[in-house]
Amino acid sequence: MVSPPHLPGLRPPRLNPAQLVLVAFLSFIAVGTGLLALPISHAGGPHALVDDLFNATSAVCVTGLSTLDPGTRYSLFGQVVLLGLFQIGGLGYMTLFTLSMLLVGKRLSIRDRLAVGQVTEQPGIGGLVRFIRNVARLTFLFEAIGFVLLAVTMVPELGWRRGLFNALFHAVSAFNNAGFSLMSDSLMHWQHQPAVLLPICGLIILGGLGYNVNQEWVRRLVLRRSASHRWDTLMAIILASTATLLLVGTGLFWYFEAANPRTLGGLPVTTQLLNAFVMAVQPRTAGFNSVDTASLTAPTMMMTMVLMFLGAGPGGTSGGIKLTTAVITLAAILATVRGQEQVPLFSLRRVVSEQQVRKAFTVMAVSLGVVVGSTMVLASLEPLPFLPLLFEAVSAFSTTGLSLGITSQLSVAGKLVIVATMLVGRLGVLAILVSIVAPRRPSRIHYMEDPLLIG
Repeated sequence: MVSPPHLPGLRPPRLNPAQLVLVAFLSFIAVGTGLLALPISHAGGPHALVDDLFNATSAVCVTGLSTLDPGTRYSLFGQVVLLGLFQIGGLGYMTLFTLSMLLVGKRLSIRDRLAVGQVTEQPGIGGLVRFIRNVARLTFLFEAIGFVLLAVTMVPELGWRRGLFNALFHAVSAFNNAGFSLMSDSLMHWQHQPAVLLPICGLIILGGLGYNVNQEWVRRLVLRRSASHRWDTLMAIILASTATLLLVGTGLFWYFEAANPRTLGGLPVTTQLLNAFVMAVQPRTAGFNSVDTASLTAPTMMMTMVLMFLGAGPGGTSGGIKLTTAVITLAAILATVRGQEQVPLFSLRRVVSEQQVRKAFTVMAVSLGVVVGSTMVLASLEPLPFLPLLFEAVSAFSTTGLSLGITSQLSVAGKLVIVATMLVGRLGVLAILVSIVAPRRPSRIHYMEDPLLIG
């Protein structure tokens, strides 16, 4: 029997890893929207579908922006759905896919491994299965520790049932840098309680360091399994830049807000410093707030936007351009000013390749373009002040979730703009570009260089 001729037009399109990840995130957002739209998820009256879409996207993209108060407008079922969505969004679809494949005893194909590497931002496909196992173990371990620490304070205050669920919800939300809270005023409810604020900040910082860095420091400091005394370059960059930004952010926040009676003014000095530290941690792309963000001074708003845009470590639950991109960009600028042919990484005795420099500047430029474009569209749609709209766009792109209080005031079109911005910010601008434009094979033709004037 002769088989029918092959018809190329009938072959289903084969998705590259970036497209597969995009489709996966869109699928989870669709399922989450459907679950949140169910009457069983609602409390305090029916919701508009666009609000459920917005909150599902915010949860999957671990952002934290919300058009509805999750603590009063969603039932226990809806709150559990949100918790599941930002746990999935933090771990990543391909992480869960890998774990499920391992549970049923199946092996990953090369295509699956490439997709996993795309989500987890790993440079290769070797050792991915072991890496994913460790990611799951560390995630649930850190969340469990945070849950216990928070429950110690929340259970006596809220009762066993509500206290335990609040502890779990906030621990998972904090480690995944989601920023969702069941309290209408977020962490302002516990503004004077270090026993709540510090564990949440610890979880946010750990989640923002990235899975690679967390595995490295646990292996070195806890398990004592490192044979080398030299710290990994990525780990050194992330730890040093995180500590610097937290220290500078805390100092500047306290300096700008200590005399502001609507934020830190009137609080004891120790409480001022505690909340200044909390608000310096949040732009790691977490999104909780222990003071009224709408009452911040203009310099603090600008500083917060810069910190949100920078984000935290790669390969974790944070958004933004990532600290490695910022460090490489700064190193390249300094090398250019000094006339150096190579780009040294400060005192680490390492240099950055030309390809990495191009990638960093591409991420920086396209990210700025996304924020500018999103802000321009919002400004054309919404009769709201420019600064809150810019703040909202930066927060959405960096998947931070901080807001100046305008999220619920956005029109349907404005909410959809923020939805798209959150998705781009979570997946990364390069992944989005790769999913749209197929990479070309390197050309063998080399053209003549033209020395253009720059500067």
